[in-house]
Amino acid sequence: MNHVVKMLLSITIGNVVATSLFILIVHETSFQLHSTYWIFSYIAGLFNFYVIEHQTKAYQLLNLYKFQAHYDFLTGVLNKRKFDEVLSEAFTKKLKQPIHQMSLIYLDIDYFKTINDQYGHHEGDIVLKEIGTRLIKNTRSSDYIGRIGGEEFAVLLPNCTIEKTWQIAERLRKKIADQPIYLKNGLSIHTTVSIGCAYSQGIGADIKQLPIIADQELYKAKESGRNQVSFSERKKDHLT
Repeated sequence: MNHVVKMLLSITIGNVVATSLFILIVHETSFQLHSTYWIFSYIAGLFNFYVIEHQTKAYQLLNLYKFQAHYDFLTGVLNKRKFDEVLSEAFTKKLKQPIHQMSLIYLDIDYFKTINDQYGHHEGDIVLKEIGTRLIKNTRSSDYIGRIGGEEFAVLLPNCTIEKTWQIAERLRKKIADQPIYLKNGLSIHTTVSIGCAYSQGIGADIKQLPIIADQELYKAKESGRNQVSFSERKKDHLT
């Protein structure tokens, strides 16, 4: 309604200006002519307003549907279907940027079931949302983040070296472990994550083994005590 009032006001001001110019310049003072002009200008204005509003709402709905189709509604990162699509594009070298090497990180929230059982699923959602936010803040703009399971996330790192992969993974682990998460009930809790990393030079069939290797490394991190990063490639290269 506020938009309608503004639209009518703008038409009225335009009509006043146009009518004044007609009278001053053309010396046209016909009441019938001016009243007809005013009526048609309001009709045309209302019609244009309806068309613009309809197109705007349709565009907003389209963007909403696109977001819901590609993103996880809770965490704001890519959903599993879209992340798998991005991963497939990376395997076939169809991502927007050229790929010379690539890493994949799998991340799982430690003892998430206990959080849900102790504080409730609504508070568990707060934890998931905060984890998603920290992943976004502590990765590169060229990286792809997805929620691929209930409490499991994945990060695809195009053109990322072994050492840089380790640095990003460790940064994510520390940012999650060192900072408390504030729940709706006023309490704050500390949570940790286990992380598995896989690396490929981006050539040959080995690139499609990234999800398998990352999952194996994640399992090693969880079996070794959780709250740690497991990355066999880094150990092979004797990086410190």
